[in-house]
Amino acid sequence: MSFLAWIDFDQADRDRTRRIMDLFGQEDSRDELGLGSVRDSLADLMFPGTSTIQTRLRYMFFVPWIYRMAGSQKGTAAARRDHARALEIRLIEALVRGGETQNVIGSAARENLKRMPSDVYWAGLLTLGIRRFQGSRTACLEATPAEMGALWAPGLPPAPEDFLASSRSAAGFALSADEAGFLRDRLAQAAPASLYALLSRQTSAPECDMIWQHPARASWPDEIRTIVDHAERFSHLMHGASLLYNLMLSRKAADMQGMEGSAWHDRSAFYAESIESWAEETPVGLFADWDLSDLWFLSKATTHDVKPHSRRFIENWRDIVLQVDGRVLDNAQAHALVRDREVRLKGPKSRFRNDGALMRWSGASGTAPLNYRWTPVVSNHLKDLVHAG
Repeated sequence: MSFLAWIDFDQADRDRTRRIMDLFGQEDSRDELGLGSVRDSLADLMFPGTSTIQTRLRYMFFVPWIYRMAGSQKGTAAARRDHARALEIRLIEALVRGGETQNVIGSAARENLKRMPSDVYWAGLLTLGIRRFQGSRTACLEATPAEMGALWAPGLPPAPEDFLASSRSAAGFALSADEAGFLRDRLAQAAPASLYALLSRQTSAPECDMIWQHPARASWPDEIRTIVDHAERFSHLMHGASLLYNLMLSRKAADMQGMEGSAWHDRSAFYAESIESWAEETPVGLFADWDLSDLWFLSKATTHDVKPHSRRFIENWRDIVLQVDGRVLDNAQAHALVRDREVRLKGPKSRFRNDGALMRWSGASGTAPLNYRWTPVVSNHLKDLVHAG
């Protein structure tokens, strides 16, 4: 959902809009209200093996191929680690040379890259059963060449012969039919009841901003639709709390500056308008019969621990939204709940208590509705599978 629109009025209006757009280019995506455990529980239930920092699905093969190559080298484990890093840097060059212009991990940093593709995909490889051991990347490279074969799933397609070749490279993002089939099999075995496994078998990948907008939603099994229903309600509900948090901080900063027409006043006006739009466009009835106890039960099946204080905050916010029909803009209870939540999480670093922390704030924290990795990560992965046939 977007709240920005160009206004065809005078120069002052255009300047104000540009300032707001510039501010939102600096959005801080940290979890300011402690919603991450619920968000990640739902994302893992729907899309196991994914993360927000993944880009394309073929990295699920690039990493094992590289670690097999590095592990086959003679010498110490330290030498193999250095070789693995060098190969991951070569992968960047190979992908760019092969014509990939987007989603290449490290395309800007190159040899200075700190978070390698193996770091990004290591956990997902274990979740999907492609990696067959529990250890770290270092532990992997401490295995003997004879032991390396048992570290990866049987049937893992081999790397192309010219993979990472200096003159020509096959390191593109397009999956082969065998690779796509292997990944579908892995999902079917590792997470057979997940939405990810279901969608991996489809012959199309519809364009939609949120997973609950998927045109096939009504045909999904009840268990999957229940999880997606929780995800939709949670995203809609907590988007209002995040907008209110941004409004309250912007008003506080505007009061500190004390002069009209500042960027902080622009932020305040923008967030006030956004909350009003949220109240008008969000069907409050969506939350009336919502069984939050079922959400807490489902979250226990994941590695994410939803603390009692987080559950209370979400339940109390839901109750306030229902009581005031979404009109939280100037509701004292809603303001107190959001303020107390952030103070509890941040303590002396709270932006409500620490003026220095407030002045260092970018002005935009978590302003986008939760989408649970659907865009661009999972939708890109599914397109890769569809294109492979």
